[in-house]
Amino acid sequence: MTAIKMMAVGRKLVNVYSGLSLPICKKYGINQSCFDVLMFCANNPEYNTARDICAVRGIKSGIASVAVETLIKKELLVRRDDPSDRRIRRLYPTEKADGIIADGRKMQKDFAAALRKGITAEEEEIFERVNEKILDNIMLFASEDQKCL
Repeated sequence: MTAIKMMAVGRKLVNVYSGLSLPICKKYGINQSCFDVLMFCANNPEYNTARDICAVRGIKSGIASVAVETLIKKELLVRRDDPSDRRIRRLYPTEKADGIIADGRKMQKDFAAALRKGITAEEEEIFERVNEKILDNIMLFASEDQKCL
């Protein structure tokens, strides 16, 4: 697969995912960025800082900041000081977010199942291994690229 096809697949995945998220966002009165931040925090409790949202999920800092503040105002997310390091502020979904998270997880599960349709367990295992190698290559390329700056 060419690089342009890989990027096109990535973009199509994002567009379909956003389309599937839209009814949930409308139902609960949040935008896509808020949904993405909330689902990331719910699904990845070990990455629960604004910095993690940006670094791991890849959401730009300005967008993440606005989404976090919006979610806090809507009482869907709380921010707490880390007990071992007061400089770190951790983010936690609230009980009020449980409905959004449940609907979001169901949508994500259904989306993943639809993507796997017609793929054997062996093919899925190969796909996972190839993706890991591609990710390793991306990380290597990115670190080498940073040396040039």
